[in-house]
Amino acid sequence: MKHPLILAIIMISFLTANSQSTKSGLFDQSSVKMSEIPTNTIRSDFGPAVIGDSIFFSSFRDEVIFKSDKKLKDREFYDLFEAQINDSGNVISKRKAIDKFITRFHDGPVSWCPKTGELFVTQSNYVDPAVKYKPFRNENIKLRIMIAKKLNGKWSLAEEFPYNNSEYSIGHPTINESGDTLYFASDMPGGFGATDIYMSVRQNGKWGNPVNLGSQINTSEKDEFPFITGSSYPLRYLIFASAGHNSKGGLDLFYTRLNDPKGEVYQFPEPINSANDDFSMNLPENAEYGYMTSNRPGTGSDDIYKMTFSKYLEYLQEILVLDAKTWKPVPGASVNLCNKKSDKTKNDGLISFWFEKNSVCDVSASAMGYKDNHKIIEIGSYKQGTVLRDTIFLNMILNEKIVLRNIYYDFDKWDIIPESANELDRLVSLLKENPGMKVELGSHTDARGSVRYNMKLSQLRAKAAVDYIVMKGIDKSRIVGTGYGKSQLINKSSAGQNLTPAQHRENRRTEIYIPGFLRGEPIKQNIGDYSNGKPDHSADYSSFKEHGYIIESAHAADDFKFYIILGSFTNKKSASGFVQQLNSEGLKATILGDTEPVRVGIGYKSLILAKKALEDLKSKYPKGWISGE
Repeated sequence: MKHPLILAIIMISFLTANSQSTKSGLFDQSSVKMSEIPTNTIRSDFGPAVIGDSIFFSSFRDEVIFKSDKKLKDREFYDLFEAQINDSGNVISKRKAIDKFITRFHDGPVSWCPKTGELFVTQSNYVDPAVKYKPFRNENIKLRIMIAKKLNGKWSLAEEFPYNNSEYSIGHPTINESGDTLYFASDMPGGFGATDIYMSVRQNGKWGNPVNLGSQINTSEKDEFPFITGSSYPLRYLIFASAGHNSKGGLDLFYTRLNDPKGEVYQFPEPINSANDDFSMNLPENAEYGYMTSNRPGTGSDDIYKMTFSKYLEYLQEILVLDAKTWKPVPGASVNLCNKKSDKTKNDGLISFWFEKNSVCDVSASAMGYKDNHKIIEIGSYKQGTVLRDTIFLNMILNEKIVLRNIYYDFDKWDIIPESANELDRLVSLLKENPGMKVELGSHTDARGSVRYNMKLSQLRAKAAVDYIVMKGIDKSRIVGTGYGKSQLINKSSAGQNLTPAQHRENRRTEIYIPGFLRGEPIKQNIGDYSNGKPDHSADYSSFKEHGYIIESAHAADDFKFYIILGSFTNKKSASGFVQQLNSEGLKATILGDTEPVRVGIGYKSLILAKKALEDLKSKYPKGWISGE
């Protein structure tokens, strides 16, 4: 028979209540095995709760369990018992009544908060002691919650939950691990069903008004026997019994994830749920076992069952990357997990990841100036909360190739972009680890623009890289920056075939060279700007706004005798903008002189060529004229 009244608690929004797959964030439900605990009697045993190395539960005393049903109905009550359990959750002692909680009427179930040392106990409210058989399932019996503490090894009732009421029941508490939120069930007026789930929050030592969790949780039936998982279940779940939510008949066990926006409620599959009443589940912390109550055929009318299962456990694995010779930490080392996820070590050489139990992962580590190394890490099954540690040693590379990624730039700019900043940070780490090491930076441009212009641009690029490294704490005497202009192109245009933007970008680079090592290799670059070492520039930031244009004057250009003058300006910045416009049209324009008016022109070695070009330009630039005639 299904229970008419069993008090409980529940939280979280309900959207749908149907069976989930056999796997959930709680545990692998397909792995569940169940067996009765040996302390079950021929009567009713229910409400298991793990407290330390004991299991607490409610039952009848030994001297009364063999009485007739009539005598039990008229005179006897549930008491609170405990029994010892081992690390596997097996009961290893006989049950023992907890005398302090044996009252004239009913005691238990309970909920324990290790943080506050409080035991929340369900008891009969003494105002109306009318008793009938199976009193926890009779609506005439009113329940209350009492709070107890252990003083000098003995339990003592410390206070009464302030919202207890002789007109209705409040019972079967479950407290969260911080001890500030109590969930309970009640048949107080204003609910949705026979019993509803409520919560009360404690602030500054005072319990707040009970709050009904709403119709998404509470049904028109009974929603009872709550349990909240602890921190060893990172997603946190609320487990409860309900005669609603499409139960198979009577009370079934359900669960839902706390603070889940979807708030879905899931029904446990067999063997947890059966055609009988299934309720009162308790899952101890850091364990792969739990307990529940059912009135399926067994020893008594209600029996406590131990469940074993495979839990989805994860362990925090710390990996320390050390220099193999000095045993000093290697900061900024790249650590890759199973070729799926990577991150960099901190200044202490540490990095941490979460691994599933019984997993194997190939962990590799690399750092500038070191040979790559890897290690196979095998994760077994440990107690929840165990932190695992391992070390990967890296050997410094000596007199052989070191893989260095080059540094790239956007067109006509010398800003340090994000990828370059990351690579320079690796170089900084290497230099800090090796105080005697020096580095040479060689900056290059693409092929566009004159020789002298590109030489100046490459020098600015080299200086930007050097300044970045110095800003990170490296002495300037250890770094040499040289600009090579366009004298060392990686990609060169062939007859009738222009370079692609990607090829131009490969030419715009700063190569890193460490004496004793070979040069770097190219990488793909995304547009960005870290010219001052900080990723905070706005989208319209560009080098010239910070540093000014570096468009050359006529004395820096090739040796031309004649110039077609296409514009005159009051400042060099405007003239530079006009030069860029002409260059975008395919005209090789330059600035002529440094004094006002600042003129922009196109150079020619002969007057005949200049005059011919002027005729072609007259339609678009009618005010153009030839200087040098």
